[in-house]
Amino acid sequence: MFYHNTINGSAPPVGSITAYAGRIDDSCPDENFNTTPIEAWGWIVCDGRKLNVIDYPELFAVLGYLYGGSDGEFNIPDLRGMFLRGIGTDEASTESREKAPGGKENQIGSVQKCAMQKHKHQYKKPVGVMPGKSGSAFASTQDDLTSDPTDDLKTIPGKIKVSNYETRPVNMFVNYIIKYQ
Repeated sequence: MFYHNTINGSAPPVGSITAYAGRIDDSCPDENFNTTPIEAWGWIVCDGRKLNVIDYPELFAVLGYLYGGSDGEFNIPDLRGMFLRGIGTDEASTESREKAPGGKENQIGSVQKCAMQKHKHQYKKPVGVMPGKSGSAFASTQDDLTSDPTDDLKTIPGKIKVSNYETRPVNMFVNYIIKYQ
C-alpha cells in the first residue's frame, strides 16, 4: 500500500533531512513505481550519490552544487557515519571546520573532523622509597599526570569504554534521508 507522508495536508519542504529507522533496501519495492517505497514517497538516502539536475529539479534548486557536482549532475549529502549538528557560532562549533565542496566555511554542509577535548589524568606518583602499605618503606606521593592515553577502562564493567578509533556518545544506526519532491 502506498502512503502519503503528509500531516494535515502539509509535507516537509524539499531538502529536509530526517532520521529514518525503517528498511530502505530493495526487498519490498513498490509495484507502481518500480523503486523502493522510500523513494516512491519522495525521499532518498543521504549517501553522497550524484543525481541528474533534470531528474531532480526541486532538490537541485535547494542544494545546487553545495555537496559537489557539475555539468548537469549534483551530489546529495553523504551522511553515512555522521552525527548532525545545528549551526553554531561559538568556538567549539566553528573550530577546524572544512567547507562543503560548493559551500563556505562554518556554513551549511561544513564538516568538523573527530576531536577529543584536551584533558589530563591525575595520579599519585611515589616519591623516594618503594611504595608499601605501612612502615618505614611507605612512600610519600606527589601529584603527576599520565603521559599516554588511558586504555584500561575496556575491562572494567559499567565504566566508560575506550575506542581505538574515535570519541563518541552512545549511538544507533539509522538512515538519514532527504526529501527530493
